[in-house]
Order: sequence, then C-alpha cells, then structure tokens
Amino acid sequence: MSDIKPYKIHVPDFRIDRLNQKLALTDFPSQNYDPTSTSWKLGPPVNEIERLARVWQSGFDWRQVEARINQLPQFTVPIETAGFGTFDVHFVHKESIQARAIPLLFLHGWPGSFYEVSKIIDPLVQGESNEGQAFHVVAPSLIDFGFSSSSKVRA
Repeated sequence: MSDIKPYKIHVPDFRIDRLNQKLALTDFPSQNYDPTSTSWKLGPPVNEIERLARVWQSGFDWRQVEARINQLPQFTVPIETAGFGTFDVHFVHKESIQARAIPLLFLHGWPGSFYEVSKIIDPLVQGESNEGQAFHVVAPSLIDFGFSSSSKVRA
C-alpha cells in the first residue's frame, strides 16, 4: 500500500494561542447551587470548570503532550468506502520483532481514542504478557475520532 503516509501530530501555534485567548476571555456563569457539592447531577460544578481552564492556561504544556503522542509510530491511509466516499484514516502501527507475532487490531470505544493503546503497546509487541506471545499492533482512530477524517454522510 503505497498510499500509507507517516504522520506526526502538530497543532499550529496560532491555535494554541487562540485557545489561551478564549480561556482568558471566558465569563463563567454564577453557580446557582451548592459550590461545595461534588455532585454532577446538574452538570459539572462551575468551580471545577474554572479550575480546568486555569490548568489549560498556565499549567498545561501541549507541546510536551504532543511529543509524547508522537513517540508512537503513526500513519494515515485513504480508504474508499462505498456510499460514503474516501476517508483518511489515522492509525498507530507497531510491529514485533518476534517471528511468531500475531496481528492484533486494537479498536477504541466511545469516547476513547487511539491513544488508549499507548500504555500496553510495548508489552504486546515485545511479548511480555500472555506467556511470551507477541503481537503486531494496529490501533486506528475510528472515523469521526481523533486524527481520522469525519463522515459527511449519515447512514
């Protein structure tokens, strides 16, 4: 498949700057229920959302996260789907060096992502579990998730 292309995540600086500007300009609503409650029955507590916004503004290093994600061998490939068109599908593919390795397709669920495989991919590829059985791992981002393209047609 010559259409497979290596892929690295890179969010442009202007998008990160714009996010920080939006967070700085956010007016949070007043909390109309007990702010000490840990219940999320009425949605997330406003003070928790404010805390998360502060973390994103001052304590979160996207470039560090991006570098960690980019340690995974990532690719994209266009896949034609009858009635829905062509999708650029993002995936992680890590091969084992073991000759008897078995192909393993790791599919994430909703609301997950391909990154869920990051904690287990090395043991799977190296055969550190399951009595030494190693795997060639493929973990795609499903259509409409992560770095795969989105569907423009609904079934």
